[in-house]
Amino acid sequence: MEQLCHRCGAAINEADPFCPHCGAPQLRYEAPEEPIPSASTMPAQRLGNRSFDLISWRDAILAAAIISIPAGILSALLGFEVLWVLAGGMVAVSLYRRRTGMLPTGKMGWRIGMLLGLFAAVISAAFNGVALIVQRYGFHQGAVIDQRLHDVIDSFTKTYANFLSNSSPEMAKSMTETMHFWVTPYGIAALVLTNAAEMAVFMLLFAAVGGALAARFTAKAPQHSVR
Repeated sequence: MEQLCHRCGAAINEADPFCPHCGAPQLRYEAPEEPIPSASTMPAQRLGNRSFDLISWRDAILAAAIISIPAGILSALLGFEVLWVLAGGMVAVSLYRRRTGMLPTGKMGWRIGMLLGLFAAVISAAFNGVALIVQRYGFHQGAVIDQRLHDVIDSFTKTYANFLSNSSPEMAKSMTETMHFWVTPYGIAALVLTNAAEMAVFMLLFAAVGGALAARFTAKAPQHSVR
């Protein structure tokens, strides 16, 4: 098979390494068998590992907000906050997976669960606050509420004062004197806020655990996309 010399343009044999007319070497290039990756696939390959834990915050916030409503209300009405947020974190991750069609990783499940715990804690605290206001001012049960808090504080103080009376009488006396602050309006407000903060921390923690567990369980399930 003949081809043209790249220097003088004379017809030469394909097997000739040099042109018989001008002596120019005939350089040849063989195309690789493997296709060159296109520009559209290279970014996906480069970012594949980096985007593995990226989360769609819009879908995550929406899923957490939807599930946090029943989780927060049930926590306020029935107690057992840890149970509701733990289950809620798992349901929120499942809802996120259904919306996005992506298998969430453990980090993604942890973040979605924390979102749900935050929303549920706010809803539960708000629900409890409204209920106390309605009971105190709507049904005029302020004296009953205060008496319950006084009984709890008094029982707690007497228990630890009796425990410390033999080993440390001074600490027992100090605890008894401190009780007078907790039965004041400021002390009761501080007690309620402290209890709400502690419960919020527990709700965040267990909701995050529920989300991480759900991500681990759903990673083995078949993927379904709704989009």
